[in-house]
Amino acid sequence: MPVYCYKCPVCGKTAEVNKPMSECGSPELCPQDSFVMNRDLQAEHGGRRHCAGTWPMASYAAGISPDEIAEFRKLDRANGVPTEYTPDGDPVFTSARHRREYCQAHGLYDRNAGFSDPVPANR
Repeated sequence: MPVYCYKCPVCGKTAEVNKPMSECGSPELCPQDSFVMNRDLQAEHGGRRHCAGTWPMASYAAGISPDEIAEFRKLDRANGVPTEYTPDGDPVFTSARHRREYCQAHGLYDRNAGFSDPVPANR
């Protein structure tokens, strides 16, 4: 179920709420002062580990098995794209360029590619 972030315009309190996409437009009340909270898109797209928008960014989609981390670190260095990984095996990208070069080195691409995103070799 998606996580939506909200911020109270009065007291500044923030909240993360799990709810179905069909209910994303329903208002959330601040638990502190009962004002209607505003949806915080910046927090949704930058403050969470698997959301795009800020660097560094861990990529669940490009993740590997935790058992493969040491092997992939060696491969990344050999390909000129040194990369750190979370304990779960998600690569941590430091910039859009790093993401693009890592994906190209591993044959990955972004199906909905935009500016600076990795694209398939035949595109």
